[in-house]
Amino acid sequence: RQVGTRARPVIDIEKEGLLLLSEALAAIGDQYAIYGFSGQTRQSVDIQIIKDFDQRSGGRVGLKISGITPRQQNRDGAAIRHATHRLLQQAAKVRLLILISDGKPLDDDYADEYSLEDTKMALREARMKGVEPFCITIDRDADHYVRRMYGDVRYMVIDCIEGLPEKLPRIYHRLTA
Repeated sequence: RQVGTRARPVIDIEKEGLLLLSEALAAIGDQYAIYGFSGQTRQSVDIQIIKDFDQRSGGRVGLKISGITPRQQNRDGAAIRHATHRLLQQAAKVRLLILISDGKPLDDDYADEYSLEDTKMALREARMKGVEPFCITIDRDADHYVRRMYGDVRYMVIDCIEGLPEKLPRIYHRLTA
């Protein structure tokens, strides 16, 4: 979609997709949480709770989603490990972790081979613990690293970001059907 002559920022389209997905999950009654993450170095990985498992869905969730802003760097491995820990605390038959990313993991000393391998290891650890990860990457240039980073975990590369909002609820339905 275009607004005037400028394309919409990726973060705005991701937020729209999250809002639609959260509304769909609330409508069917599935328990869910939404976390954002950012940081600078391994000593400062911040997890932003948009909606936790024990919080009700509703208007506040929409407001929190609309308030998401890009922050610093992204250590995907640390965020995956945190989300896995939170999922394992839930009494659920199916534990699904959906990671939405707009590119390679990157932080001060967390780049290239190290970041790809750490992300792959965190996803492998999640699966070994009974969490089923599904990764969505919004990066037209992802082909050269995404297979290696996600390994044997199911993933999807979305090269047309504008389709994300409508695809997210359908992806969730496919994963849980």
